Order: sequence, then C-alpha cells, then structure tokens
Amino acid sequence: MNLQPASCTRTSTRTAGRTRVLVRCTILVAWALHFALGAAQAQTLVQDEVPGLRLPRNVVPLSYEAQLTIDPKAETFSGALAIKVRVDKPTDLVWLNAAKLTIEEARAVLPGPNAEGFAATVVPGNDSVIGLKFAQPLPAGEATLRIRYTGTFQSTSVNGAFKQKDRDDWYIFTHFEPLDARRAFPSFDEPALKASWKLTLRIPEGLRAFANMPVESERGSAPGWREISFLRSPPLPTYLIAFAVGSFDVRDGGTAGMNRTPISVITPKGRAAEAAYAAANTGAILAAAEKYFGRPYPFPKLDLIAFPQSTFFGAMENAGLITYGARGLLARPDEMSTTFEQWFIAVTAHEIAHMWFGDLVTMAWWDDLWLNESFASWLGDRITAELKPAWRWSARLADTRSWAIATDRLTSARQVRQPVTEVNEVRAAFDSITYSKGQSVLTMFEDWLGPENFRDGVRRYLAQHEWGNATADDFFVALGSADPALIPAFRGFVDRPGIPLLDVVLNCSAAPTIELSQQRLAPVGVAPMAAEPWVFPVCFEYGGAQKGIRQCALVRDAMQSIPLKVNACPQWVVANRDSVGYYLPRLSPALYAALPKAERALGTKGMASLIADTNTLARAGALGYVDALTFGARHAGANEPRIALAALAIAADLPAEFVAPVNAANFAAWVRKHYSARAKSVGWLPRKGEPTDMPELRNAALPFVADRGRDPKLVNEAQSLTARWRKRRNAMPPTVRRSVLTAAARTANHNAPMLFDALLAVARASSDRNEQEDVLMAL
Repeated sequence: MNLQPASCTRTSTRTAGRTRVLVRCTILVAWALHFALGAAQAQTLVQDEVPGLRLPRNVVPLSYEAQLTIDPKAETFSGALAIKVRVDKPTDLVWLNAAKLTIEEARAVLPGPNAEGFAATVVPGNDSVIGLKFAQPLPAGEATLRIRYTGTFQSTSVNGAFKQKDRDDWYIFTHFEPLDARRAFPSFDEPALKASWKLTLRIPEGLRAFANMPVESERGSAPGWREISFLRSPPLPTYLIAFAVGSFDVRDGGTAGMNRTPISVITPKGRAAEAAYAAANTGAILAAAEKYFGRPYPFPKLDLIAFPQSTFFGAMENAGLITYGARGLLARPDEMSTTFEQWFIAVTAHEIAHMWFGDLVTMAWWDDLWLNESFASWLGDRITAELKPAWRWSARLADTRSWAIATDRLTSARQVRQPVTEVNEVRAAFDSITYSKGQSVLTMFEDWLGPENFRDGVRRYLAQHEWGNATADDFFVALGSADPALIPAFRGFVDRPGIPLLDVVLNCSAAPTIELSQQRLAPVGVAPMAAEPWVFPVCFEYGGAQKGIRQCALVRDAMQSIPLKVNACPQWVVANRDSVGYYLPRLSPALYAALPKAERALGTKGMASLIADTNTLARAGALGYVDALTFGARHAGANEPRIALAALAIAADLPAEFVAPVNAANFAAWVRKHYSARAKSVGWLPRKGEPTDMPELRNAALPFVADRGRDPKLVNEAQSLTARWRKRRNAMPPTVRRSVLTAAARTANHNAPMLFDALLAVARASSDRNEQEDVLMAL
C-alpha cells in the first residue's frame, strides 16, 4: 500500500463494544454451559482463553469458497462461506476473526461421502474474534467450516466492505489491509495464514463485478439478479482479497509482460475517458518490474480500479486488482499535469512491485510490514526513474530520507522491525519509518553490495519463498550470500531506532585524513543519546573546482580516521552525496565555509541533497538555524527547480514559533528579499515547455512567499485569480487551484469571513470531487 508524506500514518474507526456477533455476555454463557453440559466440559471451555491479536495454530485454513449477495443500494450484505481447514489435534472450539458480522448458522463437515455435519454454537470472543463451539471434538485431519452470515457496508470509512456514490450511482468496494477482511468474511485474518480463494458474487442485473481473479462463469440467478463466479486464486492472505460491484466502465490497457497479461482500468460510469494515461502507461511499469525480478507477473490479469471519493491512502496492492482514490488514477484533459503523471507512475510502480514483494511472498507477521512497503517504495522509485529519465526522480532520495529522519530523530522513535502484539501497533506501523526509513536503508545496502548482487539476492529470496511467507531474516540471508558482513549491519538499522549523526572534519596536518565521529541524532534540547556504533558504508567526495574524487569506507567505530587517496589537501569535502546513505553528515565549520568551491562539481542532485541535509540538521538542532537560513538563502534564486525547492524548504520549515510577533515584519521582508524574485519568475500559471520540476516549485514557493513573505504582487494576483475563478471556473487550471486558493485564504485579512463563506458555498455546491477537495484544503 502506498502512503504519501501528508498521510503516512493510519487511524482506525472501530469502537470497542460495537460488535454484532450474536452472543455477547461471556459470564452468562460460561455459567449456562457449566450447568447444561457438566463441570468437565465447562472447565474445558474456561481453559480455552479468547485469543488476542493472533489466532491459535491448532486449526489453519487450506482454502476458502465464498458466495456473497451484494446490492450497492442496500445497507447490508449476506454471505455463505466454506473454509477447508486442517485440524492438527482434536478440538471442540475453533477461533476465527469476525468483526461487525452476524453469524446465522455455522457447522463443520468432515470429508467423505457419508460424513455428517457438526453444528456449532457461536461463543463470545472480543470485537474481532469469535469461537465456533462444537458438541463433540473435530478429529485431526481436514474439515470444512460452513458459515452463513450477514454484514453491514461501511458508508463513512473505507474499512472492510464499503459503499461510495458517484453522481447518481452507488458502488461497493473493499479495503482489508491490515485487519479488516474480518468485516467481510469470518476468516483466519493473518498474513501467515495464506490460502486459495474462490469467490462468487450475486449482484443485481445491469451491474458489473470485479475481483482478484478473472471471471470463470456468469449466469442468471433469481429474477433481477446475476451470479458471477471467479477463478480460484493462488494462496493469498486475507488482506489482499478484494472485490467491487457497480455501474463500472472499463478502459482497455492492452497486454504486457512475459505472459502478455491483460490490463484494464475500471472507472465509475461515464469516466473511462479519464483513464487514458493510466491505460497507456501501466504496461511499461509491469514489464519493468518483470525485468527486475527476472520472472513473470504472478497473476492472470491486472486491473486498476478507482474509488470515486478520496481515501486515506494512495493505492492498495490487492492481488490482480489495485485500488486507488480516483484522483490518483483518473484525470480529465484539463486536469492532466506532470504532477498527476508523476503521482500515477510512482504509485503504480510501488503497487505493481508488491505483486511479487507482498503478494507472491508475504511477510509472516506485521512486524515485517516494513519489508513489503520499503521494498515496494524502493523499486517503485527505481522504475519511475528508469521509465521517466526527464523527471530526474532519483534526486528525490533526499526528500525520502528527510521524511524518515523527522520521526527517527525523536526519542520516541520506534525501530523499523517493531514487535507487534496489539491492534494499535499494527495500524501504527504504516508510517514514515516503515516506508521511508526502510527504503533509505535498502538504498544504502544496495550501494554496498552493488546493483547486480542486490538484485540477485532479491531473486533468490522470491524463489525460495514463492506463494509462502518469509521474514526479514530470510531476506537478509538471501542478500548476505554476496557479503555475509551485510547481515549484522543491516540488522543494526532495522532492529534499533535512530539515525547516525556523523561529524566530518578534514585534517591536513600530515597526510590528508577525514576524522569521523558518530552518535545518535537527538532532537532539539535533548542531550546526545548513548548508542552502540552503527556499521555502515560512508562515501565522500572531495577535490577542486571542476570535479571531485569519490572514496568510500566502512565505518565501524564511534571514532574513525579515513586516509584520503590524495597527497594534497582537497579544497572541499562532502559526505553522502546524493543521500544514498542513511546517516546525516555534519561538516565542520571550515568545510561548510568551503562549500561554494564544490557547487559545480556536485551538480544539481548533489547540491539539492546537501541543502536538504542542512535543513534536516537545523530542524534537529544539530546546526544553528541562522547558519542554515543563510546557506539556503544563497541558493534561493537557483535556476534548477530542485535546488530552489531545497533552499525554499529551509525557510518554509522554520517553525512559526521561532519568529516572535515583534519580528514578523522583519522575517517577511527577509523572505521577500531572498525568495520573491524566484517565485515571481515561476508565476502562478503554468507555462508550456517548463521543466518537469517547475509545478512542484510553483505550488511550494508561491503560497509561501505570498503568505509568510506578504509579497503584495503575489497576494494581489492570488486574490484576483480567486475572484475570477469564482465567476468562471476555467479562469485557472485545476493543477494550480489548491495553491492559489490557499494563498488567497491565508492573505484575505479583513475579507477572510466573506471569502470563507464564498469558498464553503462552492464546496457544498460542486459536483467535482477534486474541486471540493481543493477548496476544503484551502479553507
């Protein structure tokens, strides 16, 4: 699943005590069984403690067969489920995950032509667990659990099976990661309990249905209904099962890859034209992923489907059926922009990478969620850079690392591979540590091993665990075949929190030497935190005005000296050029003063990375903000958008409380002095043929300079554009709408109440969900 920086962390809407499982009172049932069945049986039940987050392993699933009746206009659905299980030892109690489901009937059937069924009684568990209690024990071996039940569609969240409306039509979708398959099916809802699925959907005539696998058959059912049966899936965890029902249109995306996999983009009715970019570009992403993994895409089809309304995530890697919020998948011609294209390519590459890393091979438990998500982010960015070289995507490595450091520098930071024993720990794992720190660490160790050795280790890992489960240790072992020293070093970054702060000093009193010292980066006001030294590769670049020399070494100790491979003292030194390593270098004052001599040699990517590191050091209190702001201001007018963006971020990220009210006017004047000229040169409206990074700079720089800099020209332009847009919606393109409206709202002054009311009226009246979202974000 893909999460963007503004929404890296998940929350749950589940409320304790709202489960609809029929039997509710544990104490009364236990006493009733005690007297009705006898003390011995009651004692057995008492000893069967209700599972917590994980189910017992005495009964495990082998396959599922589900038949669901779904009407998008209805509030509820019904299901009939057959779960073939393996019983490892005789038991009269089977625990399942179920949440907000009403169990109408449950029984177990043993194999054989004359096998009798065992009726089950539902016993209480908790808000996501139920027990099936049998009058006599199920014998060891195989059995089939047959369950009839009903459930309720969510309408205010996207957890489980939920409904959304687009224009006049209702649609049903699912989102099960991490713990919400249990809202649609009584099931063994854990990633390690993979099993094959056969799904049949009974839906109203005239609607269409999609699921993980292709349609196997379709036939009429009762009057007004059709029954659609899908092929049986390979082994999958419950969180990757998905289906959708509604008045969909389909845009053909052709075929791609080694097996000529068919690709489709599925849209709400009447919106297939908005899927043109997705349909034209998905095949190349799939082929690039196959090339890296050296094996075919593992499913018989690839569908991309749009939720009409926004979601709290970018997309979800359901096997063969990737789901998106519509804004990430669909765009009208007037909404097309480089920003949309970049979003689609990067997010889709992330989700397609999951088809191998997560779907084909699944983490054994949620403590290794990072392995799925970090790798998908890492390969997704790699594929994006490969397919779209003009975007210079690899220059964003510094942004990814900075996002992780913002959390990892805190004393409360968690480790990447965090033990997970409670529900809130599962949901909390979807954060910048899982995604961005994990991705940054993978980048560092790929650089250590070399791209080919790293890729071969990835392929080895997939071959050893296909259609099964694996752990981080399995991944480390597969990579460590090329260099066993990698394994403990890698563990040092995923099994403990924090990031190394690496002080860098050039010593030329004798032969040129780099003096290094490492400690854990601490937040502002916190004393240095004691930590065992990390083991990691460090690369330096040093030299004269025109070009630099690259030299790498393995850092093992708290303090270490690295002799340079030159006789003369270099004019400048930088560490971690391009942000490949997951550590934060802090240059000595003398090396900072020498940086102007390095600018030509470092180029765009190197300078953007260096400025981003300066910002990160200042935010952590490891570098004075005056020094950081001065350094950023020197590059505020850079012609290269990525350098200008990095320089802008130092000023934009300065906490508002650092500027006392008495100094607000002085700070605004300082912003105008250094940043207004570049912002005005970009302008509010896009220009034909502008660099691909320019929209990002525009949407960051202009609202900032208008708001914090109070630049009168930019303020007047934002107010004027907003007034024209209120009268005529095509007065500005949708690609800048949010930025312009945000700037206008923040600088409205005495007109703020009137503008607020006017924009709120637009949001309420608009039928364009993207427009609604932009207006509400501006408010």
